Amino acid sequence: MRFLITAIGSMSAECAIKNIKAKGHYVVGCDIYPGEWHYETKLCDAFVKAPLAKKKNDYIQFLIDTCKEYDLHYIIPLTDLEIDVINEKRALFIENDIILCMQSDEVLAIARDKYKLSSFFADDENVPTIKTCLLSEIPDSFSFPCIAKPLNGRSSEGLIRNATREQVNAIENKQVYILQEQLAGNVFTVDFCRSAKTGVGAVVPRQELLRTKNGAGLTVQMISDSALINLVSYIGNKLNINGCVNMEFILNNGNYYLIDINPRFSAGVAFSIMEGYNMITNHIRCFCGECIDSQIKISKHIMIKKYQEIIC
Repeated sequence: MRFLITAIGSMSAECAIKNIKAKGHYVVGCDIYPGEWHYETKLCDAFVKAPLAKKKNDYIQFLIDTCKEYDLHYIIPLTDLEIDVINEKRALFIENDIILCMQSDEVLAIARDKYKLSSFFADDENVPTIKTCLLSEIPDSFSFPCIAKPLNGRSSEGLIRNATREQVNAIENKQVYILQEQLAGNVFTVDFCRSAKTGVGAVVPRQELLRTKNGAGLTVQMISDSALINLVSYIGNKLNINGCVNMEFILNNGNYYLIDINPRFSAGVAFSIMEGYNMITNHIRCFCGECIDSQIKISKHIMIKKYQEIIC
């Protein structure tokens, strides 16, 4: 099989490329920065410099042209922005016999809109949800300080914690922001893979002990909590998720409150693979019509992400 992997400078890229190559597949990587700036370039069979995804037409044409030039049949986008742009032109990829290894338009419509995500589960007694409103429609009962963030934000961009009413009023583009009740508690990240064909899924949860400002876990504790595992499976089934996604929760007063669903590999997807469930391999299987591995047993221990300097 022949793959195009985007944004190879992103945090999940090394893990994704290594695991795809380990299965004997051909991989072309792309990124907006020169290939010699990335260690991941050495892992790919070829590298192509990409235009900015914000230049939508140029970016889409680049992807299609690259697939034709290298005879690639699968694309795995690694960032939310790329997924958003590709999803808008999904029909073009179908016309060119290119399989997009990402969530369906129906799933993305909910997962990539934080207000729609909250509204989707607001009346579902099985899914604890955080009180959420549009910034442009703040009810009188809403309390401050709160969390303010863009509707389709990514990697904590534009997020304001402990936002006061004055800070909220100062936000210029109010139409694209939501407000959420600010809950105290520990953050849990869950990698989840599900086959829409068979309904089989696997959940690998971890508590974030240390994380970067943009939400990438550096030190995590793997956990096995049946309540969280069952909740994630329920959410995945209700949305009909196909492939691997990442969900975030906050544990408050014994309840796991859904924060976000990231429709891509998490920055810490390697933690799940080290635990024994290969999210990359099983994600690909979901788009090839193959069966995926079922739930594994999770043991409680700490994992740490380590960085290493190299000379390219």
